[in-house]
Amino acid sequence: MNNKKFLWVYLFTLILGFASCEEDIDTPDENSECPKLSFKQDGENLIADFEGLKDLEVYEWFVDDQLVETESILNDNQRDNMLSLKDYNPGTYNVCIKAETPDCGQGTEFCKEIVIEDTTTGESCPTLKYEQDGDYLIANFEGVETIAFYAWQVTGEQLDNETIIENEGVDFQGDNKFSLKDLKPGMYTICLISESPTCTQAEPFCKDIEVKNDNSNESCPELKFIVEGTILFANFSGIDQLGVYEWFVDGQSVEIEDLQNQDRDDSFDLSGYNPGTYSVCIKAETADCPNGVEFCVDVVVPEPQQIDCTKFDLINSRDKVVGVNKPTITDIDPDSVVWTLDGNVITPITPRVARLKDHVTQDGTYEICYKSVSQTCGVLEKCVQVNYKQ
Repeated sequence: MNNKKFLWVYLFTLILGFASCEEDIDTPDENSECPKLSFKQDGENLIADFEGLKDLEVYEWFVDDQLVETESILNDNQRDNMLSLKDYNPGTYNVCIKAETPDCGQGTEFCKEIVIEDTTTGESCPTLKYEQDGDYLIANFEGVETIAFYAWQVTGEQLDNETIIENEGVDFQGDNKFSLKDLKPGMYTICLISESPTCTQAEPFCKDIEVKNDNSNESCPELKFIVEGTILFANFSGIDQLGVYEWFVDGQSVEIEDLQNQDRDDSFDLSGYNPGTYSVCIKAETADCPNGVEFCVDVVVPEPQQIDCTKFDLINSRDKVVGVNKPTITDIDPDSVVWTLDGNVITPITPRVARLKDHVTQDGTYEICYKSVSQTCGVLEKCVQVNYKQ
Protein backbone atom coordinates (compact mmCIF):
# COMPACT_ATOMS: atom_id res chain seq x y z
CA MET A 1 0.00 0.00 0.00
CA ASN A 2 2.81 2.38 0.86
CA ASN A 3 4.60 1.55 -2.40
CA LYS A 4 1.51 2.47 -4.43
CA LYS A 5 1.18 5.77 -2.64
CA PHE A 6 4.81 6.59 -3.33
CA LEU A 7 4.38 5.70 -7.02
CA TRP A 8 1.46 8.14 -7.43
CA VAL A 9 3.37 10.96 -5.79
CA TYR A 10 6.37 10.28 -8.03
CA LEU A 11 4.24 10.29 -11.20
CA PHE A 12 2.49 13.52 -10.19
CA THR A 13 5.86 15.23 -9.64
CA LEU A 14 7.10 14.19 -13.10
CA ILE A 15 3.96 15.61 -14.74
CA LEU A 16 4.36 18.97 -12.97
CA GLY A 17 8.04 19.18 -13.94
CA PHE A 18 7.28 18.38 -17.58
CA ALA A 19 4.55 21.07 -17.70
CA SER A 20 6.92 23.63 -16.16
CA CYS A 21 9.60 22.87 -18.76
CA GLU A 22 7.13 23.19 -21.62
CA GLU A 23 6.01 26.59 -20.32
CA ASP A 24 9.61 27.90 -20.21
CA ILE A 25 10.26 26.80 -23.75
CA ASP A 26 7.11 28.26 -25.28
CA THR A 27 7.31 31.76 -23.69
CA PRO A 28 9.45 34.03 -25.98
CA ASP A 29 11.24 37.26 -24.94
CA GLU A 30 9.05 39.97 -26.43
CA ASN A 31 12.10 42.27 -27.03
CA SER A 32 14.47 39.62 -28.40
CA GLU A 33 13.68 40.48 -32.04
CA CYS A 34 13.87 44.30 -31.64
CA PRO A 35 16.94 46.12 -33.02
CA LYS A 36 19.32 47.50 -30.39
CA LEU A 37 19.27 51.19 -31.34
CA SER A 38 21.97 53.70 -30.40
CA PHE A 39 23.61 56.91 -31.60
CA LYS A 40 26.70 58.97 -30.75
CA GLN A 41 27.45 62.71 -30.81
CA ASP A 42 30.11 64.22 -33.06
CA GLY A 43 30.24 68.00 -32.60
CA GLU A 44 27.02 69.49 -34.01
CA ASN A 45 25.80 66.11 -35.35
CA LEU A 46 24.18 63.01 -33.85
CA ILE A 47 25.09 59.84 -35.78
CA ALA A 48 23.21 56.51 -35.62
CA ASP A 49 25.76 53.71 -35.15
CA PHE A 50 23.90 50.52 -34.07
CA GLU A 51 24.36 46.99 -35.39
CA GLY A 52 22.08 46.15 -38.31
CA LEU A 53 21.61 49.82 -39.26
CA LYS A 54 21.88 49.12 -43.00
CA ASP A 55 19.19 46.40 -42.81
CA LEU A 56 16.66 48.53 -40.91
CA GLU A 57 14.25 49.95 -43.46
CA VAL A 58 12.85 52.85 -41.41
CA TYR A 59 13.58 54.60 -38.12
CA GLU A 60 12.85 58.10 -36.81
CA TRP A 61 14.51 60.92 -34.85
CA PHE A 62 12.54 62.63 -32.08
CA VAL A 63 13.48 65.80 -30.14
CA ASP A 64 11.49 66.40 -26.96
CA ASP A 65 8.87 63.87 -28.20
CA GLN A 66 8.47 65.71 -31.52
CA LEU A 67 9.20 63.84 -34.76
CA VAL A 68 11.89 65.81 -36.61
CA GLU A 69 13.33 63.40 -39.20
CA THR A 70 12.58 60.01 -40.79
CA GLU A 71 15.41 57.82 -42.08
CA SER A 72 14.27 55.44 -44.81
CA ILE A 73 16.23 53.23 -47.23
CA LEU A 74 13.47 53.93 -49.75
CA ASN A 75 15.01 57.39 -50.19
CA ASP A 76 18.75 56.74 -50.42
CA ASN A 77 19.57 60.29 -51.53
CA GLN A 78 18.19 61.75 -48.28
CA ARG A 79 19.09 59.10 -45.70
CA ASP A 80 22.31 60.05 -43.97
CA ASN A 81 21.71 58.42 -40.54
CA MET A 82 22.49 61.74 -38.93
CA LEU A 83 20.66 64.57 -37.13
CA SER A 84 22.20 68.06 -37.28
CA LEU A 85 21.99 70.24 -34.15
CA LYS A 86 23.37 73.44 -35.68
CA ASP A 87 19.97 75.17 -35.94
CA TYR A 88 18.95 74.43 -32.33
CA ASN A 89 19.19 77.11 -29.64
CA PRO A 90 21.43 76.51 -26.61
CA GLY A 91 19.74 74.25 -24.02
CA THR A 92 19.10 70.63 -23.00
CA TYR A 93 17.08 68.34 -25.30
CA ASN A 94 15.79 64.75 -24.98
CA VAL A 95 16.71 63.10 -28.29
CA CYS A 96 15.48 59.61 -29.25
CA ILE A 97 15.60 57.27 -32.20
CA LYS A 98 12.63 54.92 -32.53
CA ALA A 99 11.80 51.98 -34.79
CA GLU A 100 9.16 49.30 -35.42
CA THR A 101 9.66 46.09 -37.42
CA PRO A 102 7.44 43.05 -38.19
CA ASP A 103 9.34 41.20 -35.43
CA CYS A 104 9.13 44.16 -33.05
CA GLY A 105 5.49 45.24 -33.22
CA GLN A 106 5.55 47.23 -29.96
CA GLY A 107 8.52 49.26 -31.17
CA THR A 108 11.81 50.14 -29.46
CA GLU A 109 13.71 53.35 -28.76
CA PHE A 110 17.05 54.73 -27.59
CA CYS A 111 17.22 58.16 -25.90
CA LYS A 112 19.87 60.58 -24.61
CA GLU A 113 19.84 64.04 -23.06
CA ILE A 114 21.85 66.33 -25.36
CA VAL A 115 23.22 69.68 -24.15
CA ILE A 116 23.84 72.42 -26.73
CA GLU A 117 26.28 75.01 -25.39
CA ASP A 118 26.07 78.76 -26.02
CA THR A 119 29.01 79.47 -28.33
CA THR A 120 28.42 83.23 -28.69
CA THR A 121 30.02 84.24 -25.37
CA GLY A 122 33.38 84.88 -27.07
CA GLU A 123 31.98 87.59 -29.31
CA SER A 124 33.33 91.00 -28.33
CA CYS A 125 30.20 92.90 -29.38
CA PRO A 126 29.66 96.27 -27.70
CA THR A 127 26.29 97.30 -26.25
CA LEU A 128 25.76 100.49 -28.25
CA LYS A 129 24.05 103.54 -26.75
CA TYR A 130 23.84 107.33 -27.18
CA GLU A 131 22.10 110.31 -25.59
CA GLN A 132 21.03 113.70 -26.91
CA ASP A 133 22.59 116.91 -25.62
CA GLY A 134 21.13 119.92 -27.41
CA ASP A 135 22.08 119.80 -31.07
CA TYR A 136 24.40 116.83 -30.57
CA LEU A 137 23.98 113.09 -30.13
CA ILE A 138 26.75 111.70 -27.93
CA ALA A 139 27.83 108.04 -27.95
CA ASN A 140 28.39 107.00 -24.33
CA PHE A 141 28.44 103.20 -24.31
CA GLU A 142 31.03 101.18 -22.41
CA GLY A 143 34.28 100.87 -24.39
CA VAL A 144 33.54 103.79 -26.72
CA GLU A 145 37.10 105.07 -26.28
CA THR A 146 38.66 101.78 -27.41
CA ILE A 147 36.32 100.38 -30.08
CA ALA A 148 37.97 100.32 -33.51
CA PHE A 149 34.88 101.14 -35.56
CA TYR A 150 31.27 102.18 -35.17
CA ALA A 151 29.09 104.55 -37.16
CA TRP A 152 26.07 106.83 -37.05
CA GLN A 153 23.35 105.77 -39.52
CA VAL A 154 20.67 108.36 -40.27
CA THR A 155 17.50 107.77 -42.31
CA GLY A 156 14.35 109.84 -42.85
CA GLU A 157 11.93 111.13 -45.49
CA GLN A 158 13.77 114.46 -45.52
CA LEU A 159 16.82 112.66 -46.96
CA ASP A 160 14.97 111.48 -50.10
CA ASN A 161 15.52 107.78 -49.28
CA GLU A 162 19.26 108.32 -48.82
CA THR A 163 21.22 107.26 -45.74
CA ILE A 164 23.83 109.33 -43.93
CA ILE A 165 26.76 107.34 -42.53
CA GLU A 166 29.29 109.03 -40.24
CA ASN A 167 32.16 106.76 -39.20
CA GLU A 168 33.58 106.90 -35.67
CA GLY A 169 35.97 104.92 -33.49
CA VAL A 170 39.70 104.56 -33.02
CA ASP A 171 40.24 103.86 -36.73
CA PHE A 172 38.65 107.19 -37.62
CA GLN A 173 39.68 109.14 -34.47
CA GLY A 174 36.15 110.53 -34.29
CA ASP A 175 34.69 112.74 -31.57
CA ASN A 176 31.88 110.29 -30.59
CA LYS A 177 29.32 112.98 -31.51
CA PHE A 178 26.79 113.52 -34.26
CA SER A 179 25.59 117.04 -35.03
CA LEU A 180 21.91 117.59 -35.83
CA LYS A 181 22.56 121.11 -37.11
CA ASP A 182 22.94 120.09 -40.76
CA LEU A 183 19.62 118.19 -40.83
CA LYS A 184 16.41 119.75 -42.07
CA PRO A 185 13.53 119.97 -39.57
CA GLY A 186 11.65 116.69 -39.32
CA MET A 187 11.73 113.19 -37.82
CA TYR A 188 14.75 110.91 -38.32
CA THR A 189 15.71 107.39 -37.27
CA ILE A 190 19.29 107.56 -36.01
CA CYS A 191 21.17 104.37 -35.16
CA LEU A 192 24.58 103.38 -33.88
CA ILE A 193 25.95 100.38 -35.80
CA SER A 194 29.18 98.43 -35.43
CA GLU A 195 30.96 95.54 -37.09
CA SER A 196 34.43 94.03 -36.78
CA PRO A 197 36.18 90.73 -37.50
CA THR A 198 35.31 89.57 -33.95
CA CYS A 199 31.75 90.92 -33.93
CA THR A 200 29.65 90.53 -37.05
CA GLN A 201 26.22 90.91 -35.43
CA ALA A 202 26.30 93.81 -32.99
CA GLU A 203 22.77 94.88 -32.02
CA PRO A 204 22.08 98.37 -33.46
CA PHE A 205 20.92 101.08 -31.05
CA CYS A 206 18.23 103.28 -32.66
CA LYS A 207 16.05 106.21 -31.65
CA ASP A 208 13.55 108.41 -33.47
CA ILE A 209 14.94 111.94 -33.20
CA GLU A 210 12.94 115.08 -34.04
CA VAL A 211 14.90 118.03 -35.43
CA LYS A 212 13.09 121.28 -34.81
CA ASN A 213 13.44 124.56 -36.68
CA ASP A 214 14.79 126.55 -33.73
CA ASN A 215 18.43 127.12 -34.68
CA SER A 216 19.09 130.72 -33.63
CA ASN A 217 22.54 130.67 -35.24
CA GLU A 218 21.41 129.47 -38.69
CA SER A 219 23.37 132.23 -40.48
CA CYS A 220 26.72 130.90 -39.20
CA PRO A 221 28.67 128.29 -41.18
CA GLU A 222 28.61 124.76 -39.74
CA LEU A 223 32.33 124.17 -39.30
CA LYS A 224 33.77 120.67 -39.08
CA PHE A 225 36.98 118.73 -39.61
CA ILE A 226 37.99 115.08 -39.54
CA VAL A 227 41.13 113.55 -38.05
CA GLU A 228 43.33 111.10 -39.96
CA GLY A 229 46.33 110.31 -37.79
CA THR A 230 48.05 113.63 -37.12
CA ILE A 231 46.49 115.34 -40.16
CA LEU A 232 43.21 117.28 -39.80
CA PHE A 233 40.99 117.94 -42.83
CA ALA A 234 38.28 120.62 -42.85
CA ASN A 235 35.26 119.22 -44.73
CA PHE A 236 32.15 121.26 -43.90
CA SER A 237 29.39 122.37 -46.25
CA GLY A 238 30.12 125.68 -47.97
CA ILE A 239 33.88 125.53 -47.36
CA ASP A 240 34.62 126.82 -50.87
CA GLN A 241 32.51 129.93 -50.22
CA LEU A 242 33.97 130.75 -46.78
CA GLY A 243 36.57 133.47 -47.32
CA VAL A 244 38.62 133.05 -44.15
CA TYR A 245 38.79 130.71 -41.14
CA GLU A 246 41.53 129.84 -38.65
CA TRP A 247 43.07 126.81 -36.97
CA PHE A 248 43.70 127.05 -33.21
CA VAL A 249 45.72 124.70 -30.97
CA ASP A 250 45.14 125.07 -27.22
CA GLY A 251 43.65 128.52 -27.81
CA GLN A 252 46.53 129.80 -29.98
CA SER A 253 46.00 130.72 -33.64
CA VAL A 254 48.41 128.59 -35.69
CA GLU A 255 47.20 128.84 -39.29
CA ILE A 256 44.86 130.99 -41.37
CA GLU A 257 43.01 129.53 -44.35
CA ASP A 258 42.27 132.34 -46.86
CA LEU A 259 40.67 131.90 -50.27
CA GLN A 260 42.98 134.63 -51.55
CA ASN A 261 46.04 132.54 -50.60
CA GLN A 262 47.27 130.04 -53.17
CA ASP A 263 48.62 127.84 -50.34
CA ARG A 264 45.17 127.22 -48.84
CA ASP A 265 44.78 123.45 -48.47
CA ASP A 266 42.03 123.23 -45.77
CA SER A 267 44.23 120.90 -43.69
CA PHE A 268 46.48 121.11 -40.64
CA ASP A 269 49.34 118.78 -39.64
CA LEU A 270 50.12 118.03 -35.98
CA SER A 271 53.03 115.69 -36.71
CA GLY A 272 55.54 118.30 -35.51
CA TYR A 273 53.94 118.45 -32.04
CA ASN A 274 55.18 116.45 -29.07
CA PRO A 275 53.11 113.45 -27.93
CA GLY A 276 50.08 114.55 -25.92
CA THR A 277 46.45 115.70 -26.17
CA TYR A 278 45.65 119.01 -27.84
CA SER A 279 42.41 121.00 -28.16
CA VAL A 280 42.19 121.82 -31.87
CA CYS A 281 39.55 124.25 -33.20
CA ILE A 282 38.58 125.92 -36.42
CA LYS A 283 36.90 129.34 -36.03
CA ALA A 284 35.28 131.78 -38.44
CA GLU A 285 33.42 135.09 -38.53
CA THR A 286 31.28 136.35 -41.40
CA ALA A 287 29.06 139.35 -42.03
CA ASP A 288 26.03 137.17 -41.18
CA CYS A 289 27.80 135.65 -38.18
CA PRO A 290 29.58 138.55 -36.47
CA ASN A 291 29.92 136.79 -33.12
CA GLY A 292 31.79 133.94 -34.73
CA VAL A 293 31.42 130.17 -34.62
CA GLU A 294 33.85 127.34 -33.84
CA PHE A 295 34.26 123.59 -33.98
CA CYS A 296 36.70 121.81 -31.61
CA VAL A 297 38.07 118.29 -31.10
CA ASP A 298 40.60 116.90 -28.61
CA VAL A 299 43.31 115.31 -30.77
CA VAL A 300 45.90 112.87 -29.41
CA VAL A 301 49.44 112.85 -30.82
CA PRO A 302 50.62 109.34 -29.87
CA GLU A 303 54.00 108.25 -28.63
CA PRO A 304 56.14 107.03 -31.53
CA GLN A 305 56.08 103.23 -31.84
CA GLN A 306 58.68 100.90 -33.24
CA ILE A 307 57.30 99.49 -36.48
CA ASP A 308 57.55 95.75 -37.15
CA CYS A 309 56.99 95.17 -40.86
CA THR A 310 56.47 91.42 -40.32
CA LYS A 311 53.26 91.99 -38.33
CA PHE A 312 51.03 92.29 -41.37
CA ASP A 313 48.33 89.80 -42.33
CA LEU A 314 44.68 89.49 -43.36
CA ILE A 315 42.15 87.82 -41.06
CA ASN A 316 39.13 85.95 -42.45
CA SER A 317 36.26 85.95 -39.94
CA ARG A 318 33.41 83.43 -40.50
CA ASP A 319 34.01 83.58 -44.28
CA LYS A 320 32.09 86.86 -44.38
CA VAL A 321 34.44 89.60 -43.19
CA VAL A 322 38.10 90.15 -44.04
CA GLY A 323 40.21 92.54 -41.98
CA VAL A 324 43.80 93.64 -41.49
CA ASN A 325 45.16 92.34 -38.20
CA LYS A 326 45.61 94.83 -35.35
CA PRO A 327 48.16 97.17 -36.90
CA THR A 328 51.68 97.70 -35.65
CA ILE A 329 52.45 99.42 -38.94
CA THR A 330 51.15 102.87 -38.04
CA ASP A 331 52.41 104.93 -40.98
CA ILE A 332 50.14 103.51 -43.70
CA ASP A 333 48.92 106.22 -46.07
CA PRO A 334 45.09 105.93 -45.91
CA ASP A 335 44.81 107.29 -49.45
CA SER A 336 46.90 104.36 -50.70
CA VAL A 337 44.56 101.64 -49.40
CA VAL A 338 42.91 99.59 -52.17
CA TRP A 339 40.64 96.54 -51.68
CA THR A 340 39.72 94.28 -54.59
CA LEU A 341 37.27 91.39 -54.99
CA ASP A 342 38.22 89.01 -57.82
CA GLY A 343 40.25 91.86 -59.30
CA ASN A 344 37.52 94.52 -59.02
CA VAL A 345 38.02 97.49 -56.68
CA ILE A 346 35.50 97.57 -53.80
CA THR A 347 34.71 100.03 -51.01
CA PRO A 348 35.39 98.62 -47.50
CA ILE A 349 33.39 99.53 -44.38
CA THR A 350 36.65 100.90 -42.92
CA PRO A 351 40.16 101.10 -44.41
CA ARG A 352 40.99 97.93 -42.46
CA VAL A 353 37.77 95.90 -42.87
CA ALA A 354 35.88 94.64 -45.95
CA ARG A 355 32.52 92.86 -45.76
CA LEU A 356 31.61 90.40 -48.53
CA LYS A 357 27.83 90.69 -48.28
CA ASP A 358 28.11 94.32 -49.41
CA HIS A 359 29.50 93.17 -52.77
CA VAL A 360 28.31 89.63 -53.60
CA THR A 361 24.89 88.00 -53.88
CA GLN A 362 25.80 84.36 -54.56
CA ASP A 363 27.65 81.68 -52.62
CA GLY A 364 31.08 80.83 -53.92
CA THR A 365 34.83 81.17 -53.53
CA TYR A 366 36.18 84.70 -53.89
CA GLU A 367 39.65 86.25 -53.74
CA ILE A 368 39.93 89.32 -51.51
CA CYS A 369 43.08 91.44 -51.81
CA TYR A 370 44.40 94.37 -49.79
CA LYS A 371 47.13 96.78 -50.88
CA SER A 372 48.59 99.90 -49.24
CA VAL A 373 51.81 101.84 -48.83
CA SER A 374 53.79 102.41 -45.63
CA GLN A 375 56.62 104.93 -45.46
CA THR A 376 58.63 102.45 -43.39
CA CYS A 377 57.63 99.10 -44.88
CA GLY A 378 56.89 100.07 -48.47
CA VAL A 379 54.12 98.29 -50.39
CA LEU A 380 51.95 96.00 -48.24
CA GLU A 381 49.92 93.47 -50.21
CA LYS A 382 48.01 90.32 -49.24
CA CYS A 383 45.23 88.15 -50.75
CA VAL A 384 43.02 85.49 -49.19
CA GLN A 385 40.55 82.98 -50.63
CA VAL A 386 37.11 83.14 -48.97
CA ASN A 387 34.43 80.43 -49.32
CA TYR A 388 31.40 82.70 -48.91
CA LYS A 389 28.01 81.38 -47.84
CA GLN A 390 25.00 83.57 -47.12
